[in-house]
Amino acid sequence: MAQHLSGLDTFWVSPYVRARQTLTIALGESGPPSVVVVDERLRDRELGILDLLTTHGIARLHPGEAERRRRLGKYYHRPPGGESWADVALRLRSFLGDAMNAPGETAMVVAHDAVVMLILSVLLPLEESQLLEFAASHTVLNASLTHLVRRDAGWDLIEFSTVDHLQAEGAPVTVHPGSPDVQPE
Repeated sequence: MAQHLSGLDTFWVSPYVRARQTLTIALGESGPPSVVVVDERLRDRELGILDLLTTHGIARLHPGEAERRRRLGKYYHRPPGGESWADVALRLRSFLGDAMNAPGETAMVVAHDAVVMLILSVLLPLEESQLLEFAASHTVLNASLTHLVRRDAGWDLIEFSTVDHLQAEGAPVTVHPGSPDVQPE
């Protein structure tokens, strides 16, 4: 992990405890760097009334929401009290505007699967259909690293969801598969 952290100027982290703990573990004995910024715009997608429910639980408890999601699609469905992927993309555009204007050349963002996918969509950039196709075939593994580099012509994806650092330490790799675009009938 040390090779991934060396030379970084700033660490941006979600306010959620699990993200902050991940950063602490990643930093290990080196301790906190000079600049760690906790930013609420990096929090995971809010699911509102659907929080902690499986696809089957949603269909059973909120069949109208299940139907609305099928009709609107993953990107635009906003559950009551929650956010759509489009909502998260808007707050990430705000975050990225601030982050790009911050001092320093290199940074690490410690956040959540939807945030990783939507940062990719904003920076690469990916159209909605491209993002959904990518997300359907690529899972953000827990504690994985995704590496982007800014070039004159835009951003390049160097690595996506690599877990080599975990495997080198003998740590188990756990998977959060996200939610599929097509829900079972």
